[in-house]
Amino acid sequence: MSESHEPLPSPYIRDTILELKVRGLNSKTVIPHLSGHETELRVRIIDVIRPSTMSVVLHVKLELEDHTTPVPTMVLKVFDRHFSAQLREFLDSGPATKSSELQFINFVREGYLPLFMAAWEQEGPCAYDEWNVSRREACFHCRSVQSHEIELEIYDRLVAMQGVHVPKLFAGVRLHPQHEELQVEESLIEDFAMRAILMEYIDGFPLDEIVNRTQELDWAPICDQAIEVIGSISDSDFINFDIKPRNILVRRQEEKAYEVFYLDFGECRFRDPSDSDEVWRERKRQRCEEGAVGYIMMNHISRAKGKKGKKYRGSLPLPWEYSPSNRFEGDYIELCGNAG
Repeated sequence: MSESHEPLPSPYIRDTILELKVRGLNSKTVIPHLSGHETELRVRIIDVIRPSTMSVVLHVKLELEDHTTPVPTMVLKVFDRHFSAQLREFLDSGPATKSSELQFINFVREGYLPLFMAAWEQEGPCAYDEWNVSRREACFHCRSVQSHEIELEIYDRLVAMQGVHVPKLFAGVRLHPQHEELQVEESLIEDFAMRAILMEYIDGFPLDEIVNRTQELDWAPICDQAIEVIGSISDSDFINFDIKPRNILVRRQEEKAYEVFYLDFGECRFRDPSDSDEVWRERKRQRCEEGAVGYIMMNHISRAKGKKGKKYRGSLPLPWEYSPSNRFEGDYIELCGNAG
């Protein structure tokens, strides 16, 4: 394999310093120990949080000149198309390479990206019958930008829940391309800058690990809280297409109680202004966001109580069972096009 076709090495490794350009500070939540007027930040990677799908998720620490000041750690979500496992599954695209990136750079230089973005806005993946390397990279670019913008909008809508049941969002930021041989001229930097979000670090574990990480008597209150949080978020006029227990974190408090935090909003769809209340109710009913967590968690608990990993078949009730709220039930409405 020639050097140009080898996968690009990931720049996201422990102890690497990343320089961030601040593009939007949260007016409600200032980054600890900062004034709230910074335009540039430096963070050190503590760890790479896995698994990651659409974005690269990093546990980072702010680099300050005053090394005597204790600084809390944060999460940096980087919407980097080069290393998005989910994006690069499209058409079996495989990893990003120097060759694929140079082709995309030429694609942008020749002015094709705005035309592609317009076609993508109208048709999405159906915009083209043939997908060459440049178009695939342009697709990944559009998806990354879109997911970043959606996530920022969601956190803005959920500002009252930040720090309570969703992490605090500190800032929207940019990273310059991380590979020196692929640096571009000043006029193209905005097209190639990686969008990212700096947010609160939640020291917890995924909801689907409670059967191994908590006592049985805690399963019911934790799962009830998770369903309640989903119910509260469901009132915010968007649908999450990537809702699953692993996107919900559980954090233990000093009082031996547990807090549930919901994260990962990059795959959401906002309510269209044309959607009537009945149409929107039907869209929400068909997606059944709380059921996507409730039924899976009940299955986890059933297997934990069963023998040899099989579902529980006994006569006693499970420690927790999901009871649908049916809050979006009503007369069936046939939706035109994609019901999502």
